[in-house]
Amino acid sequence: MSLDLSLGGLPLVLLVDPSLTSRHWMWRALNRAFGVIEADNARGARDWLARRPDIDALVVDDELPDARGVDLVSDLAMTHHPAAARAIVLARMSPEWARVAEAGMTLVERGDLRAVVSKLSGWFLARDAAYQPSSIHHRL
Repeated sequence: MSLDLSLGGLPLVLLVDPSLTSRHWMWRALNRAFGVIEADNARGARDWLARRPDIDALVVDDELPDARGVDLVSDLAMTHHPAAARAIVLARMSPEWARVAEAGMTLVERGDLRAVVSKLSGWFLARDAAYQPSSIHHRL
């Protein structure tokens, strides 16, 4: 994706997943409603976050080659990075989920696209719908 590409005001989501196949599957599902950029590891995610302060949300796999996704999100939260407040960690169901959820992170089972889209939509699309011009509502 070109950095010069205008996203037309769409919320920008950073998708962090080491698997090219699942990353592209998720990208295809999200790119109609969101701007999506990709990284395959925590280092790449940090690079994007440093270059693009306009990143609105993260969807990060917990099993990255160079870090855990929950640790990446925790580090971002400790530095008060705005994207950390809208981070989804994709993980396998485990006993550790309760501890991570208590820390305030949003956990979604890996592969649950419906839950990811629902959470992102709740954060962004419902808010944006309230700002539609009234002329649109009169035509409905």
